[in-house]
Amino acid sequence: MTKTVKKILIEVAVLLAVILTDIATKYLVFYLFEEGGATVIDGVFSIKCAHNYGASFGIFEGNKTLLIALTFVECALFAFVLLFRPNTPHLFRFSFLLILGGAIGNLFDRLVFGYVRDFISYDFLKSMFNIDFAIGNVADIYLVLGVFVLIIYIFFGYKEGDFSKKKGTLLSGGADGR
Repeated sequence: MTKTVKKILIEVAVLLAVILTDIATKYLVFYLFEEGGATVIDGVFSIKCAHNYGASFGIFEGNKTLLIALTFVECALFAFVLLFRPNTPHLFRFSFLLILGGAIGNLFDRLVFGYVRDFISYDFLKSMFNIDFAIGNVADIYLVLGVFVLIIYIFFGYKEGDFSKKKGTLLSGGADGR
């Protein structure tokens, strides 16, 4: 198996794992709690099934078409970079896979249900800092983690020439396995 094929398979596996863990956790929680919830650790974390008709913190609420369109554009841009810039650094690519997978997970909900299924309530923020934080889901965690990894890459991993054009793309089999 060539480095290129191995790289593609690993990245596809990571992307599918991100998407499927998000969809599976949403299904499981909403099946078990039927739109209700439960305290997991009092004052720290609880499950509260909620329908989010907007984006983060409810922004753009009621603008489903706009949110779907923006998410499609974002997904297309991230997929384009992953497919046609195969020689970008691993940490950069990993951050994009997390962000893309999280976006696809929430896009799936918007397309299928008309809203995003949220269920993770960060109660410790309210009890410790008096911050009434939004309810989220696993896709949101992947999105935030992806942005965090990207920031780490930018500040600690970026080297001059990381994005210079190199021969070949994943589609032509010319990745150098970097």
